[in-house]
Amino acid sequence: MFVKEMKLLIKYAIELDISGLECKIGYKGDAILRLSSSNADTIKKIEAFCSRAEFEYKLNYNKSRATTDIFVVFDSDVYKLK
Repeated sequence: MFVKEMKLLIKYAIELDISGLECKIGYKGDAILRLSSSNADTIKKIEAFCSRAEFEYKLNYNKSRATTDIFVVFDSDVYKLK
């Protein structure tokens, strides 16, 4: 279930130098976790964790805040029943 996977990533990221953490539901019904940090080493560690766990993710640099956001998508099978 995606909640277990999301908790693992949050537990890992909370020990790193992150400046923001946000959970939301995407328009397709999938859970999205946004992690923000201005530390390049932290971004690399989270990116490596996502790659090893085979999570779908995307990096986005926010110039106004000088941070990098990582958006991680967790699928919810409930919405795929249609």
